[in-house]
Amino acid sequence: MNINKLKSSPIEELHIKNNARLVDFAGWSMPVQFSSGIINEHISTRTSSGLFDISHMGQIAITGMDSCKLLESITPTDIKSIQPGRVRYSFILNEKGGIIDDLMITNEGESYYLVVNASRTKNDLDEIFNAAKSFKDISINHLHSKGMIALQGPKAIEVIKSYFDDINKLNFMDYKKTTYKDVEVRISRVGYTGEDGFEISTSKDLLLELTQNFLNDKRVSFCGLGARDTLRLEAGLPLYGNELSESITPIQADLGFAVSSSRVNKKDFRGAKKIINEINNGPEFSRVGLLPEGKRPVRKDTLIYKNGEKIGKVTSGGYGPSIGSPISMGSIKSQFNKTNDHLEAQIGNNFIPLKITSFPFVPHRYHRKRKV
Repeated sequence: MNINKLKSSPIEELHIKNNARLVDFAGWSMPVQFSSGIINEHISTRTSSGLFDISHMGQIAITGMDSCKLLESITPTDIKSIQPGRVRYSFILNEKGGIIDDLMITNEGESYYLVVNASRTKNDLDEIFNAAKSFKDISINHLHSKGMIALQGPKAIEVIKSYFDDINKLNFMDYKKTTYKDVEVRISRVGYTGEDGFEISTSKDLLLELTQNFLNDKRVSFCGLGARDTLRLEAGLPLYGNELSESITPIQADLGFAVSSSRVNKKDFRGAKKIINEINNGPEFSRVGLLPEGKRPVRKDTLIYKNGEKIGKVTSGGYGPSIGSPISMGSIKSQFNKTNDHLEAQIGNNFIPLKITSFPFVPHRYHRKRKV
């Protein structure tokens, strides 16, 4: 790996200082793990708090009178229903209903703020700019000058509230734009670990300072991409390039909750015909949780069989540190999707028994608003 040709995070000096093992991830030099190791980073996030560098994620601001119309032209989301200060999970779809990318859309009041996957940022920008040609009052700004970190885990709120007033008033999928030392900071109470936590976006200089401050706190562990992947797998959360792609619809990915019912009723979004048919009649393939028998992980692209018939493949797999056993996700023919049913995965000449289970493998612990 030639690090010099990769994009670098604004906090890369802290990666090096903390003995990170750096890898090429979507054209970025990113830490896959630190000296404590993936399992320790994972457990620290589940029990205290983990800090992840997510500066590689794409950040896009869209302003103008036609912003809502633009976003509704490329997503299946009722953008008008997103209240100021709220975040919504969504997708950019192609005309066949396939997922170009999954993303977070925030209503900032005066604009919409998007966070997209690093590997899909160029695709997303191309799609957004192309769609924008049909509208007049639109401004699109790729926020190159911003970096971002995620502070995740049950003690994340205790760490962060020392720096930002009223942060404890935010609930899951809430957002605020604030300042720290007169510098603009975006904070969302979201994350991709299944734990309570926050994503923080700000200038590169301030991000470096905040990250160092957080790392000085004994409740915080520096975590890399390895732990982020094991955490999201345990949480049953899909990953682009594994469970999501341009040939997979939200319904096949078991993400139908993110397709707004009002848009389904109007049938006015990309891929509506196919997606609505899948809602009504079921998809050909379904994303499922899988528990392999024994201690051997069953990993991506392993073929899955039922009574000798090939019915799908594993899309993600590994060891679940929180539960002490292997876990996997897969895409299988929907007629075989029956919870607790048994399948087989072929590894070489061996067949490993699998049991279909429901998501998540580890319960989510998001900080949701209490119902009155």
